[in-house]
Amino acid sequence: MIKKMKKLCTTSLILLTLFLVGCASSSNSAAENEKKSAPSYSKSEKITARFDDWKYKGFGMSLPEWIEAAVDGKTEKVAKILNTKSEEIVIFTGSGINVDQSEDKLKAQIPQDKKLLEAFWVRVNEEVKKLEEPYITVLIYENKSALSQNQAQEDIE
Repeated sequence: MIKKMKKLCTTSLILLTLFLVGCASSSNSAAENEKKSAPSYSKSEKITARFDDWKYKGFGMSLPEWIEAAVDGKTEKVAKILNTKSEEIVIFTGSGINVDQSEDKLKAQIPQDKKLLEAFWVRVNEEVKKLEEPYITVLIYENKSALSQNQAQEDIE
C-alpha cells in the first residue's frame, strides 16, 4: 500500500512538473510571437514622427500626404496635392486636449455655404513637441466665392 502511494505521488509530481514546464515554454513562445508580429520601428522613427495618432489609424489607414501641409497652413501645397487651385479651398484648423474639443473649437468657424472636401484629425507626438493641446482637427472646404468669381469670368468670356 505504501509502495502504491509513493508511486502515485511520484507520478503526480512528474506530471505536474511536465505540465508547468509546458505552460512556461508556451507562454514564452506566445510573447515571442507577439513581439515578432508587432510592426518594428526603430527608436529614431518613433521619436521623429511628427504625428503619433490620427483618424482611422487603428483600422490601418495611413496618414494622408496633405495633412502636414494643412496643419502648417500651406494652402498652395494642399491644393496641389488635392489637384485644385489654392483660391478654391479654405483650410480651418482647431486644437484641443482631445478630438472632441478640437472639433468643437471649429464649429463656430465653419461657414454654412461651403462644401466640405476633407476632414481629418491628428495627435502631435509628445516626444517631438510637448503641447497643452496635442490634438489638431483639419477641415478643408471648397471656397464657393472664389468658384463663383471664376465661373462669372468664364461666363463673360
